[in-house]
Amino acid sequence: MLECTLQQHWPKIVGAHIGHHTWPESIRHRKLYLIAENSVWLQQLRFLKPELLAKLSACAGGDAITDIVLRVGTPPAPEVEASASAQLPPATAETRATVPDDVQASIEAAVQPVHDPALQARLRALLEKSASS
Repeated sequence: MLECTLQQHWPKIVGAHIGHHTWPESIRHRKLYLIAENSVWLQQLRFLKPELLAKLSACAGGDAITDIVLRVGTPPAPEVEASASAQLPPATAETRATVPDDVQASIEAAVQPVHDPALQARLRALLEKSASS
């Protein structure tokens, strides 16, 4: 979930200038794998690593990310970023009607700890769709 949140809000977290030239590809073993547009950006990010880790700690809370692994690559096109942050359609009344009340209660309990409302709505819709299948 943290990975999705970072991808959705990346330019807000690191600033528009850095966000335009980088992309948070994945998180594995508390390491953020970050794509830099070119070797110049890669070098610049090496110097900014402590600052980026501080921003990520403020965003993610605590030590969810302890290191950043950098590589040169192509950040996704704006339409890919938009689709990564696009919300799933909200569950319809019909979908909710097919989900038993006890399952709906457990879905609500599962999404409650998620602080990002957009991510919470996407997770709820996904769980409701899965439960109604």
